Amino acid sequence: MKMKRILKGLALVFLIMQSAVLYGQSQVSISGRVADAATGESLPGVNIRVKDKVIGTITNAKGDFSLTVNQSAPLVLVFSYVGYTPQEISITEANVTGLEVKLEEQVIFGQDVVVSASRVEESILRSPVSIEKLDILDIKNTAAASFYEGLASLKGVDMSTQSITFKSINTRGFGANGNTRFVQLIDGIDNQAPGLNFAVGNIVGINDLDLESAELQPGASSALYGPNAINGILLLTSKNPFEYQGLSVYAKTGVNHVDERDDNISLYQDYGFRYAKAFDNKLAFKVTASYLSANDFIGVDTRDQGLATGGVVERGATERGNNRFYDGVNTYGDFGITVGRIADGAIAGGNTSVAAIRSLFPDDMSGYFTPTGFSEASFVDNTTESVKIGGALHYRLNDNLELLGQFNYGSGSTVYTANDRFVLDNFSITTAKLELKGSEFYLRAYTTQENSGDTYAANTLASLINQQTYLSPYLSAFAGARLAGASIEQAHASARVSADAAQPQPGSAAFQALVEANRAKPISQGGALFLDKTDLYHMEGNWNLSDRIDFADVVVGANFRRYALYSEGTLFALENDGSEVSLDEYGAFLQASKSVANDNLTFQGSVRYDKNEYFKGQFSPRFSAVGTIADNHNIRGSFQRGFRIPTTQDQFIDLDVVTRRLIGSNELLVDRYNFRTNTVYTTESVDAARLSGNAGDLVIEDRVNNEFKTEKVNTFEVGYKGLFADGKLLVDAYYYNSTYTDFIAEIDFTQAVPNGLRQSNPDAGTAAQRQQIVDGTVPTQRYGFDVNADGKVKSQGWAIQLDYQIGNGYEIGGNVAYNELTSQDDLIAQGFAASYNTPKYRYNIKFANRKVTDRLGFNVTYRWQQAFLWESSFGTGVIPEFGTLDAQVSYKVPTWKSTFKIGASNLLNERYTTSFGNPSLGGIYYFQITFDEFFK
Repeated sequence: MKMKRILKGLALVFLIMQSAVLYGQSQVSISGRVADAATGESLPGVNIRVKDKVIGTITNAKGDFSLTVNQSAPLVLVFSYVGYTPQEISITEANVTGLEVKLEEQVIFGQDVVVSASRVEESILRSPVSIEKLDILDIKNTAAASFYEGLASLKGVDMSTQSITFKSINTRGFGANGNTRFVQLIDGIDNQAPGLNFAVGNIVGINDLDLESAELQPGASSALYGPNAINGILLLTSKNPFEYQGLSVYAKTGVNHVDERDDNISLYQDYGFRYAKAFDNKLAFKVTASYLSANDFIGVDTRDQGLATGGVVERGATERGNNRFYDGVNTYGDFGITVGRIADGAIAGGNTSVAAIRSLFPDDMSGYFTPTGFSEASFVDNTTESVKIGGALHYRLNDNLELLGQFNYGSGSTVYTANDRFVLDNFSITTAKLELKGSEFYLRAYTTQENSGDTYAANTLASLINQQTYLSPYLSAFAGARLAGASIEQAHASARVSADAAQPQPGSAAFQALVEANRAKPISQGGALFLDKTDLYHMEGNWNLSDRIDFADVVVGANFRRYALYSEGTLFALENDGSEVSLDEYGAFLQASKSVANDNLTFQGSVRYDKNEYFKGQFSPRFSAVGTIADNHNIRGSFQRGFRIPTTQDQFIDLDVVTRRLIGSNELLVDRYNFRTNTVYTTESVDAARLSGNAGDLVIEDRVNNEFKTEKVNTFEVGYKGLFADGKLLVDAYYYNSTYTDFIAEIDFTQAVPNGLRQSNPDAGTAAQRQQIVDGTVPTQRYGFDVNADGKVKSQGWAIQLDYQIGNGYEIGGNVAYNELTSQDDLIAQGFAASYNTPKYRYNIKFANRKVTDRLGFNVTYRWQQAFLWESSFGTGVIPEFGTLDAQVSYKVPTWKSTFKIGASNLLNERYTTSFGNPSLGGIYYFQITFDEFFK
């Protein structure tokens, strides 16, 4: 409420100021027609705006326009149209009629304008840092099944696919399924799920019809965009209803699972629409919606993690066979346990008969086994859905001010791989924004509301079912066999037969009843239900002072953000008084640019300060220089510092994931679990001590006492972007070198918890207790906990892109990127995994022509990446190299304002996996009809 009152007050102040300024001013009226310079045909929908104003209009179906501006001449009109070179025309008279404007079709590269690199409009050729862009034509002509999937063809972009509707983008190393080092903004709104701290793909966002452009900046971007943009940022901009009017509709239908390897061939459906309308060039609105439904691809990796050498799954058993322990990558519920531990649980529950024969149940590795697990396909519903609804209302208060409200809602079902395979069922995110913008500034406030719906953890669910149905018959059969004189191995074999017979199978009524019961119970109460209704509130402003300051172009900005955690104790810890945790952040930046040598050399510097209430303040500078030679050749160099504030989960998570408990590193939890007063040991040393029987092998984990800090990166970059062959050949290349400090990594430790309590323990660390831990006579709890690694982590990389206009509209191009972790010695010495999760080499090749004829176009894209090692809390393994081919052919029917498109993502259906534990991806074959901007 306070935020709304502030915005209303500011809007009123600016309205009064602008009204006073405009009082008594003259008006300028312009009317005319816009046409194609080559053919003379009228161009409907051309965007016409007054330079340095918010006022503007579009041409009608005949190419005609009229515009009245509340200022005196002279002024400048900017004419822009997709696929044509923008044109500026000076208006020097108060009344201009019959203005004829001829736009030339864009046939050379380098005409794009970007805003993300400096927060002001500039030529993409002269950007001070590396930047990639998809415009409307790229979006329409993408060969992938959606524009979001098409981002994978941009230079240096890695994409981790966990579901058809959940894809995580990354650049320059340290990839992750939920990437907290990469920021995604939609119309200035941070598209993260506040409880997860990363964007959930494009589940809530923009459909293809409403997307105007996508700008991707690889590398550190904190100097302008604040925390967490440490590896890159993606800015998605939707279409303004003043500039893009009419009704647009698409229907896409197709098939996947055509090889029926993991599922029956199934229907892929995707539908969407957009309608926008403006009234008297003052009021405009738009509404958008889309719906996607498909049978998702499935995790089918059955390699045995239990037999992995050094923890790396690369080769070996792909089924249990006669093995006593087997932990398949995509089989769930096959957790490790000893019969001794099961016996102790039975005794604690009052089973005196087990107590009498306790010596028959070994606690060491001879008693260890894993229950028979369930494959992902057998019990995880792979139906994926996505519903997106959006709308915006824009009102031009005058020629200099525009007020808008925007609403977006996205919901659906998908799967996300983290410590578990989380099934996001009926998951939703809602965003709402109010923004006041002028030609020099904007003020915006928005909120993001997350609701986890019926989300559950697949491995947790399967493990609970096995705990409830498998362990008791296993123990009984094991005891019976031992009493009958069987050896331990024979007893295990007999127990497995009995337990497998008692285990309810997927599809049975008994199994379904257990699924429903455990899904209905929150994790905090011993179930598998994941509750998260965390909210984010954000307010920011930006002011371009370039027209008010003579010596340099200056931009300033500031923001405030609040996370209001809400999980009812299922994900996040509660305060000591039982209330939910909230945390605040704020930041401000200043940027100055100066051009010299006839604007052929531009220097730019910026600095940002950010503060989170639980961490020290952080400065993020950026310095860059861009030099232009012979108009079309641009050399750039920059230094940037980026940083990442530990996520809300890094700080406050308190979650049991079966194999261990994940604990946040905030002092609240460090004190609650008494990590400083009840000695903790590295889990690796606990396992070694139990194998050797020697308590002297236990190693105290003292890093829990260290201060938890933000993660930083310093990046130096040089690059070149230029045109050859009269603008028909574009060359874009860069090299970067990055050094990370205070790198955030996870440690794994174990603590004795006598009587299941975690309070300060007077016996902690004594020789007696250490021996009890080794002997297994005292209960222990394993934890995952984030700390800062010592030393430095270094990486480097380069990329180059070549695009060439062959002639007659044919274009061929490609890019290759190289990323390398050059120093991980400090991490390895401290026992950490680097989790670089990025192939050294990857490349993309494209061959396209959007206008083979006036109606026919096509696009073919091939992507390839090298094999690499994936390290995560879910598991570690080699991701094999793969190449995949996307292709589409489109046909326009101008009289219907429609386009028919047939295409395929992974045309050759060569199965591949992008990251460890994720599904095996096959082809999606589709046919699409698009009707664009009817009733304009």
